[in-house]
Amino acid sequence: MDTSIENDLVLKIQNGDKEAFGKVYDIYVDRIYRFVLFKVSSEEQAEDLTSEVFLKFLEKVEKDKEESEQKEIKNLLAFLFQTARNLVIDFYRRNARPIVSLENFPIDIVDKKNNLVDQINLKDDSFTLQIALKKIKESYREVIILYYLEGFSISEIAEILDKNQGTIRVQIHRALKALKEKLPQGMK
Repeated sequence: MDTSIENDLVLKIQNGDKEAFGKVYDIYVDRIYRFVLFKVSSEEQAEDLTSEVFLKFLEKVEKDKEESEQKEIKNLLAFLFQTARNLVIDFYRRNARPIVSLENFPIDIVDKKNNLVDQINLKDDSFTLQIALKKIKESYREVIILYYLEGFSISEIAEILDKNQGTIRVQIHRALKALKEKLPQGMK
């Protein structure tokens, strides 16, 4: 979404426009939920944390309004993902970290136009990729998810993770190398 449209929505929310908040929620809820689900062990926890992301967003907008500062969130999507990431970190600090099962994660990369054999092969590749992702470091998995699955640019990932762009480029390179080492010979 265009940054100027995002800024307009944030300003409308600060001025009490409930429909603007609904638009922000509708536009971003699925991406935030998918990101959180990749990091926690259950759909229920992901739903709770996703709701909390939007609650924190609304609290920030209200706080800025109370301080009589019409602050702009420079990149709304990056702000929401950074908030989601921080909430997941806090969640694991409060709770013992369970093993996340990627087998149940709903990644469907199958193109319905392909024939049955192609669909089976793609599902098999998807499952193999999920297993390999499980075997790499969390920080590597995170940049792969943000860059390749969520489609964020390097600058947006740097903003979300609060790191510089050079570090993100190196981390993506290392993550791909680590992932490649975990993949079976035929998929490399």
